[in-house]
Amino acid sequence: MRTNASGTDSPQVEGFYRFGCHSMGKQATGGFKCYCLVNQFMERKRALIAFSLLTLLLIMSVAPVVQPFQDQAHGSEVSARATTTWSGTVQLTSDYFVNVQDELLITSCTNVVMSPGIRIYVDGRLTVQGTPTCPIVLSSSSTTSDHEGIQFNSSSNGRGSTINHMHIEDAVFGMTLYGSDPILNNVTIFNPDRVGIDMFGSSSPVIRDLHIEQAGRSLPFQNDWRYGIGVSVGDGSTPIVEGAYFTDHLLRGLNLWGASGGIYRDIVMDNISGSVLGEAAGVWVEDSVPLFEGLSIDKSDTGIIVRHIDDSGYTRGVFRDVDVSNSMYRGVYLDKNNHTNYTNYETADFTNLTVRGTGSSGATSPGIAMAAIEINATGAWLENVLVDEASSVGVRLFFVDSTTTLRNMTIRNAGEVGQGAHSAGLSVQTSYFAAQLEELEISGSPGPGIHSSSGGSLQGSDWNLHNNSEQGLFIDSATVVVDGVSTADNGFSGVHVFDTRYITLSNLTSVNDGSLGSNSMQQSGLSFQKSNDLETTSGDVVCMHCVVESPQGYGVYVIDSVDLWFDNLSISEIDSSLPAMYVDNGGLSLGTQGGRFNLLNSEIAHESTTHHALYIEQAAGRIDGLTMTGNHSGIYWDADHNGNFPSTLSNTEFRGTDCLKLINHPDLGGYGNTIGNNCSGRIWVENSDVNLSNLGDATGAHVLDLDASSLMHLHQPSNIDLSIANIPSGAIIDVAWDVTVWVVNNQSNGVPNAYANVSFTQFEPSVSEFTNDLGQVLLSDFIGQRWTNTGASQINDATVDCGYDSKSNSTTVSLDDDKIMY
Repeated sequence: MRTNASGTDSPQVEGFYRFGCHSMGKQATGGFKCYCLVNQFMERKRALIAFSLLTLLLIMSVAPVVQPFQDQAHGSEVSARATTTWSGTVQLTSDYFVNVQDELLITSCTNVVMSPGIRIYVDGRLTVQGTPTCPIVLSSSSTTSDHEGIQFNSSSNGRGSTINHMHIEDAVFGMTLYGSDPILNNVTIFNPDRVGIDMFGSSSPVIRDLHIEQAGRSLPFQNDWRYGIGVSVGDGSTPIVEGAYFTDHLLRGLNLWGASGGIYRDIVMDNISGSVLGEAAGVWVEDSVPLFEGLSIDKSDTGIIVRHIDDSGYTRGVFRDVDVSNSMYRGVYLDKNNHTNYTNYETADFTNLTVRGTGSSGATSPGIAMAAIEINATGAWLENVLVDEASSVGVRLFFVDSTTTLRNMTIRNAGEVGQGAHSAGLSVQTSYFAAQLEELEISGSPGPGIHSSSGGSLQGSDWNLHNNSEQGLFIDSATVVVDGVSTADNGFSGVHVFDTRYITLSNLTSVNDGSLGSNSMQQSGLSFQKSNDLETTSGDVVCMHCVVESPQGYGVYVIDSVDLWFDNLSISEIDSSLPAMYVDNGGLSLGTQGGRFNLLNSEIAHESTTHHALYIEQAAGRIDGLTMTGNHSGIYWDADHNGNFPSTLSNTEFRGTDCLKLINHPDLGGYGNTIGNNCSGRIWVENSDVNLSNLGDATGAHVLDLDASSLMHLHQPSNIDLSIANIPSGAIIDVAWDVTVWVVNNQSNGVPNAYANVSFTQFEPSVSEFTNDLGQVLLSDFIGQRWTNTGASQINDATVDCGYDSKSNSTTVSLDDDKIMY
């Protein structure tokens, strides 16, 4: 039996010695011819043979058998592999090399004690046969300096290295892989200074049940960042990791870079924190394309960072079933190193993600979080996401575009009090195209549920924003297009829109919002301020099929906003001390500021003995199809606004104690209105020019009350009793009708392109027209009678002179109704 330089037994040397003895024995008993020759010269050559045998044995003891290794690509091995076996305690005082054709076998319970700076280099095969009860241990012989672990070189690739149940203690690097593919089962690495397992050169190991503790914790401050890493996967490496636990690392648990990938399943990390020169994170993915399934990270500076740096490559991290808790700065951070590069694409894909307690009392340093999830200058897909408790904003989007989709996301109790956008559950700023948000629920934020500002565009559907301390949805200088918004029990208004050009909200419901507000804007169900201050042909703010119920203040509150469209708006259960809807554009007074609001096909239910259902101050607008119910004061509308915009009021039934009060309208038109049975007051017109078609009175007993500066033109009125109207000196009410002129021949057929001239005895100039293809001319809206403070004028007569093919005719009628003339 021989002993090698490391102090362990060398079985392969012992085996060779026995082979030599056995061969000699066979010669002594087998009767070979060579035996006879030796026997004849034995006596004379005895001394020479003894010397030669001793020399041979000495050479064999230091030179183990080396068999040629044939690569599997060219066939099977043609001779046995040289195997070195370690057991017991092995002392290494210099680097150890496993040559490309050799194997190092380490049996269970072996302790390998390595001097500082020493490394085991594997070019061939390494087989480690530890067991759960008796693992192999690699440790340092020094209490102040560390060894450098094991290095697998590229020549070891495909040679079947396997490590089972190994503990590596106090190493600078636990294992380093260059283009190799060992199988690692139940490896535990304690206190690696720089990296527990470091991969380069397209390494592809299979790692199961890995355990790494305290990476970088014992290393003094270095001048570079790369220390305190559990596993680093780089340079095109693609490991399979199934079951790993990383705890108490300085910099990172998993560090991926350089076009790497791999599959990582059932990964658990905690306490990844403390690096000064690098961004500490549980998982770092840089320019790589990994798949993670079953990932849990607790108490990390940042849980996960996915960063795209090199545009010549591609970044796409795929994550399934991820739980990140108690991060100090961010739970998940997705970004691009160059934030001015606007060519976004989807760099991360998360399904079933939970981010809990970011910046909370469970974090390393509570209260300094930046966001639970942040997406910055890149795109991402996040589906089935829960963000629960964060001391800053729950989700922050910056420089994102339509490559970002958030689907089925719940954000609870996230935001920092009094910090604007960071007080929100979700914040978006400066988007180039709108991110997509679908099936979103946000509650419990100290600020708004969603804060969209400074060009932060959003689009999506099915948002549920409730029980937030400020607005449900706050929009400031941004674009939002969403279908299906529910806001409820928010401290301020359900939706607040400020200084915004293009908004589309459809199928929106606001219930019981505004309870914590201190002013009318905050207490209303929906509030709009400077939502366009200039009317244009594009860029409208639209609320379609919007329902407001039981706010603390107004149902809808509009200040200095034009190009604002409400279509199928419903307001109900408003405080009786307020109007249900309030519009005031008096602040639009500079230059060309101004325009109109639009209220279409809407319904207001209001109960108030002192206030109007709709109160409009210094605003031009279009109202069409408004239905009002309840007991209230009706509509108050003062149109003294900047500019010269006409207003319209159509298809509305007036009711209430004041019914309708029109003030300072330079040009109000409309049609199809009715003074309803529930109008207990009158129609007031002050300093206005009003032109209404088809105005009807359900009772015929309502009073039209004009001041001296008002004009009223009624086209085709129905059941309006002007004899009871209040018409002071200077005021006028004109009643107008239509005249239909037919030019027919002797066969009573219409004559096309015939000349017709209509003249009037008063009020109207003559009109000349040619008939259409049917032989008809329609002359609309001509005054038949004028009412002043002195009463009614004579009925206006209309005379038609017509001619065709040298034939002519003349007809006269009294214009007291619509007339047909032949």
